[in-house]
Amino acid sequence: MKILMVNWTWYPSGGDWTYVDTVNKLYEANGHTIIPFSMKDERNFPTDYSKYFVKNINYRELNKDKSILNSLKVVAKSLYSFEAKKKLRELLKEVKVDVAQLNNINNYLTPSILSVLKEHNIPIVWRVLDYKLICPNTTFVSGNAVCESCKLHKYYKCVTKKCKKGSTRASAIAALENYLYTASGFYNKVDMFSFQSEFTRDKFIEYGFNPEKTAIIGNPMGLSENSIHEGTEKFILFFGRLEKLKGIFTLLSAMKKLPDVKLKIIGAGQEENECINLIRKENLTNVEFLGSKWGSELEVILKQALFVVVPSEWYEPSPYSVLQSLAFGKPVVGTKMGGIADAIKDNYNGLLVEPNNAEALAEKIRLLWSDTSKVDEFGMNAMKTIAEKHSLEHYYDKSMAIFETLLRK
Repeated sequence: MKILMVNWTWYPSGGDWTYVDTVNKLYEANGHTIIPFSMKDERNFPTDYSKYFVKNINYRELNKDKSILNSLKVVAKSLYSFEAKKKLRELLKEVKVDVAQLNNINNYLTPSILSVLKEHNIPIVWRVLDYKLICPNTTFVSGNAVCESCKLHKYYKCVTKKCKKGSTRASAIAALENYLYTASGFYNKVDMFSFQSEFTRDKFIEYGFNPEKTAIIGNPMGLSENSIHEGTEKFILFFGRLEKLKGIFTLLSAMKKLPDVKLKIIGAGQEENECINLIRKENLTNVEFLGSKWGSELEVILKQALFVVVPSEWYEPSPYSVLQSLAFGKPVVGTKMGGIADAIKDNYNGLLVEPNNAEALAEKIRLLWSDTSKVDEFGMNAMKTIAEKHSLEHYYDKSMAIFETLLRK
């Protein structure tokens, strides 16, 4: 089977790429061919199909450009890309594709490509990796709190609350995008929406998506051959983007109450400098910042950790930091938010805590830190969770069942 894999990047860009890369390798290992369609970037992995990729849109550079005309051109392209349609048509002339799997495409490749896929009678499965399709700000967060004001297509609320970057202009563009795709029926062209967790699927149905066009397939994650605690140094771990939504500042506040607990932080992000400055200002000698690490570098440290903390403060669909930790036999102390609560069963493979509560988080961390027998018990259960719900075989079988059903139709 030739599978068109569509994603805005073709290089490591966070949890979305971790998922795409895992699935690519899984499909290829089972004899299928991946046909990539993405955006040009010097960081992209090499592929024979890069000549069909669309031109890069660098929004950071655009913010420095004072030209109104250039800004309007980019805004228009981010809403509807004629270039993406043209390039995709050219690609489909060269190779016959059986099915298309879309991932993150908004603002770069745009849903404009849906009509091209329909022209070629290619079944479309959209793997939903965030909330962009129902929330103009993508995260269900406005300011510092979870927000669902845009429910029932009230996207203008995004503008009045300046949800997008605190900017009226950015919020207006985001709201316009949601109105455009909803009113035009773009998403009706999709044959199946694939969700990472029960929480995300239920949320989309709550916002009007057809239940018959939804499926839940937990993110694939292979078990580590060397799991459970391996290190001689006793520490806990946070790894992920360094930004408020990830709960990093709540975690640092909790660590002030836990001077005897050692925390290592891996990551980078918009608030990296603020995190480092806070660690220095508060003299958190029990916190060590290790910077950004990927792949084997990250795994070496993860294997040595006692357990992992995921204190997110938004509706994370299914964070890879949780699944990767469970795959290595690491219990997770996580918040009762979104897909985290779907993956972590309290007092089974980890502990759950209310978000934005440093004192409660500190209490849960202290509880697990002082009970290594619980750590071992939860660690074994963590691996069972992966084997039962997130194995590579489980993901592959369910995905192929969807593809084959759509092909028969």
